Amino acid sequence: MSNHALMATLFQITSSPLKENIFFLTLGTFAGSICILLFDNRLYTSSDVFLLFVIVFISFLVQAFAGSIRSLFTRRGAVLLYAQSLIINSFFLGLLYFLLPFPFDILQTARFCLLITFIETSFTFFTRYKKQYHLNLEKEKRISQSIKQQQVKELEVLKQQIDPHFIFNSFNTLAFLIDENSEKAKRFSNKLANVHRYIIFNSNKNLVSVADEVGFAQDYAYLQEIRHSNEVQINFSGFTDVDNVFILPVSIQILIENAIKHNGFTADEPLLINVCYEHGKVSVENTLNIKNYDAPSSKIGLSNLRDRCRLILGKDLEIVRKDARFKVLIPLLYK
Repeated sequence: MSNHALMATLFQITSSPLKENIFFLTLGTFAGSICILLFDNRLYTSSDVFLLFVIVFISFLVQAFAGSIRSLFTRRGAVLLYAQSLIINSFFLGLLYFLLPFPFDILQTARFCLLITFIETSFTFFTRYKKQYHLNLEKEKRISQSIKQQQVKELEVLKQQIDPHFIFNSFNTLAFLIDENSEKAKRFSNKLANVHRYIIFNSNKNLVSVADEVGFAQDYAYLQEIRHSNEVQINFSGFTDVDNVFILPVSIQILIENAIKHNGFTADEPLLINVCYEHGKVSVENTLNIKNYDAPSSKIGLSNLRDRCRLILGKDLEIVRKDARFKVLIPLLYK
């Protein structure tokens, strides 16, 4: 903490009770004295009024330094505050009316003591409520900042998971193609370089345009179709009017990859994946033919995407499983 910040903090800490006491003494003295003058028509000379203000001020001054200005109140503390205030006010107002040049009226004096006690305790509770209110606001602000900082940290971790996740599965694919067909492996390698370039430049972003993401997903789909020949068919539709529409980067690719990873397929029964723009969202739908075993994976794809949706967009993925179809709807941001 800098010297300037430290001095500011110390000033704030030390000045707060002073401000409270000034508020308590000034308004309390003024309000209490005016209320007595309104109900006591015997006080008409300037010396009587001046003496009244002095006595009420001294009474409030004593109470301010007798612990009436405190941080918190329990039920027992509130009762003690009333009793303390009533005793102090009774002493000083009794002294006032004893010194004034007219007969002492104990009943009238008691009424004024109760009135001043009500005013004193009202100001005390008001200052406590005001301070507690600001403390609560500050506490909520710190909690909110802490939550946001935690979300940023979580988001950075999630972003860092995208690239290793994709590389892990891509190397498995490339290793398979090298053994199967070297020519396809070369084409796959070239496309893989383009796809990886997209990830390098966009995985550090929170959002990308739908047009860019779809172009990337089409390149990725081409890679998968090279590997699986006619066993996987990926179609894109509806992306004709997506200007100023944004989506999470590498989101469509993750869903395509999951569909291929978890479903069985053959040339006779290919895996059909449809990627389309519908009802203000991007949907990735595939036929279901769940494998009896899972292919090797880092197991962070769909969970990663769901967490990023919640952190960045404040929305969740919609997952629909019906009959032999599995659909995931990705929320979008419109600007």
